[in-house]
Amino acid sequence: MSISFSIKDKGLKLETADDVKEFAQQIKDTPNLKEINLQGNTIGVEASKALAKAFENQKSLETINLSDIYTGRLVQEIPESLDALLTSLLTCPNLHTIDLSDNAFGIMTIDPLEKFLSQHAPLEHLILANNGLGPAAGTRVGNALTKLAEVKKNSAEKVPDLVTVICGRNRLENGSMEAWAKLLVAHGTIKDLRLPQNGIRQEGIEHLLLHGLSESPKIEKLDLQDNTFTVTGATALAKVFSKWPVISDLGISDCLLSNEGSDLFARALLELETPLESLEHLRLQYNEIEGAGALKLANALKTQAPNLKLIELNGNMFPEDHAVVDLLTELFEERGFGELDELDDMEIFSESEEEESEEEVEELGEKLSKAEI
Repeated sequence: MSISFSIKDKGLKLETADDVKEFAQQIKDTPNLKEINLQGNTIGVEASKALAKAFENQKSLETINLSDIYTGRLVQEIPESLDALLTSLLTCPNLHTIDLSDNAFGIMTIDPLEKFLSQHAPLEHLILANNGLGPAAGTRVGNALTKLAEVKKNSAEKVPDLVTVICGRNRLENGSMEAWAKLLVAHGTIKDLRLPQNGIRQEGIEHLLLHGLSESPKIEKLDLQDNTFTVTGATALAKVFSKWPVISDLGISDCLLSNEGSDLFARALLELETPLESLEHLRLQYNEIEGAGALKLANALKTQAPNLKLIELNGNMFPEDHAVVDLLTELFEERGFGELDELDDMEIFSESEEEESEEEVEELGEKLSKAEI
């Protein structure tokens, strides 16, 4: 069991150096300290500076949780506080994981964050969710992480690769996707990328996929849920999917994938040279996928995803008694493992709408056969 210091979720209001004197001393006096957790307390500038002194040169520190530490703080307080904390953490040579989620950063607080992210060579796992970044600050985060790749490369010490970046609910939008694509190219080592709920529209998704994730051969978990794909994003996904030989968990629920997009993805699966044995979880809820599209996808998964453990299809546009449900249920029974999520919120198409949609899918297939994908 690793040695840790924690005041997690105590709801303390820490204003002065005196307020944290006891905590700072404990941190200084704990040999081989591996983990610090300050989550769920509100920390002022003077308290931050006192804690920062305790953080300095913590040789064994590996993980720090600084999520939700500014509730009730003035916007003007946060940059100085964060700068003190992050500057001290730059002196910790083994600090590989940092969680800064649920803090209202935005553009006002980007300077200290940018400095840390561009300089901290040991960084391996970054958790930065629900910070209100917006596209401008999001671009600067992307650029900082791109610079970090060069810092890692030139480090005199052996440092870990950047493998995890979690940056959901941050309004990254299309405006930051060029920077994020560049960071993915710079860090071809990323295994876990989660960017859900960022207001990224189809052009941004297309750019991220074609110019960033196309250079991510080690990606294992990809979460782009609750952004907008449409056929544009689905076409890009189909083009790059074969470049992820170890993908295990793909989350593209609530992305307006559409029946056409589902068909494109099914075709991409079928075109793989060998079955994708790594794929275990596929999340496709609320994507306006109809019965015909779901059936094509299920048939593709039957041959191309032999180790699939979970497929999520709730909220799509076919009834619970559709043939695709029987096909997937029987498939999982034959394999002895795997499950389909509960289909308790399905949209039901009328027969005429289903036939019209099938005709549209066939027309799309004809167009795609004439075009290069």
